[in-house]
Amino acid sequence: MKKYFGSILCRNGYMSAFNTIYKKDPDSRVFLITNGDDFERAVFFERLTNNLRGFNITLFNPFYDDGADGIYIENINTYILSDGEYNRISPILPGVWEKSIQIVGEKNYTREMTRQILNLKSKENNCYKNACEQLKKASRVREKLHSQIPLNDEKLINYINRFCSRFLKNTDTMGKGIIRMLSSITPLGIHTHYDTLFSSMKHTFEFNDKCGFVGSVFLGVVKDYAMKKKIPLMMSPAYFSTDIPQILTLPTADLNIILTDDNHKLPFEPTERITSARFVNDEGVLFDDKIKTLLSIENHIIENAVLSVYEGRDCRFKYNNIRSGFSNEDEAKENADKLCERILI
Repeated sequence: MKKYFGSILCRNGYMSAFNTIYKKDPDSRVFLITNGDDFERAVFFERLTNNLRGFNITLFNPFYDDGADGIYIENINTYILSDGEYNRISPILPGVWEKSIQIVGEKNYTREMTRQILNLKSKENNCYKNACEQLKKASRVREKLHSQIPLNDEKLINYINRFCSRFLKNTDTMGKGIIRMLSSITPLGIHTHYDTLFSSMKHTFEFNDKCGFVGSVFLGVVKDYAMKKKIPLMMSPAYFSTDIPQILTLPTADLNIILTDDNHKLPFEPTERITSARFVNDEGVLFDDKIKTLLSIENHIIENAVLSVYEGRDCRFKYNNIRSGFSNEDEAKENADKLCERILI
C-alpha cells in the first residue's frame, strides 16, 4: 500500500493534486464519492481499504489528518475519489465515469444547527488562510537566508552535470513530470510519507542542507534537466511552496533524491548522502549567528502555521460533533460494501 497527500496548504493557498493523481487513462473507471460528514467518510474509506486487502492500492490523504479521501486500485485500474469541499476533479477527463456514490443519504439540519455549522466552517477557512499567510512569511525569511549564503555556483553546476551524467544519461525517456505530494503541514507538524517511495527504489540520494537553499537549487536544476529530456518524473513540493521541489523520484532511473535539514531527517540510511557545505565558499557562514537567528525565526513561523492548521481542524471536529446526532456510520459501511461488490465484478 502506498500513501500520498491528495492536497496541501502552502504559501499560494490550498492546492489539490487530484488532477495529477488521476492518470487521464481512457480505460480507467472513476467513482466520485459525495456527501457524508468526516466521521462517515472515515468509516467509509476505512471499510473500503479493509475490503480491498490483497489488492495493490494507493491511499490519498487529506492535508489535515491521516484519513483517506481517495483510493486507486492498480489491479483493476479504478479510482474512488472524494468530490468534496476541498478536492474536486473534473468529470470531463477521459475514462469510464460512474454515477456518484453517496456515503449516506441527504440530511435535514435545524436552522440553528446550520447556522452553527456555517460559522465554524468560516472560522476553519480563516485558520487555513492564516496558515498560508504564515507560510508566505516563512518563504520571505528563507529568501533572506539565501542572500546570506556565498554559493559557489561553478562548483555546484559542475557537480549537477556529473550527477545527471551518472544517473540520467541512459535513462528511458518519453515521460513527463507529475506531482505526488509526500510532505504536508498537518495539525501535528510536518509529515512526510517517506515509505511510499523508498522501499521500491534502488538509489536513495539525500541532499542535507541546513538552510534549504543549495539543495533547492540542486533539485530544481535536476528537475529541469529531466523534464527537458522527457525523463518520467515525480515531484513532491516543499511543504511551504509548490514551486520548490523537496523530493524527486525518477522511476526509470530507479532513483529518489530527497532534500533534508537538521530538523527533518530520514528515518533510514540513504544509498548516498551529500551536504550543502561543500558548495559554499565560506562554510563558517552556515554557523553564523545571523543565520541561526533567521532559521529560528523561520521555524517559529512554521510552528504558527501548524497551530493554525490545528485550530482549523478543531473547528472541523466541533461542527462534526454538532452533526454527530445525524451521523449514520452503519449506512456508510453498507454503501462501502455495495461499492466494493460493484467495482469487483
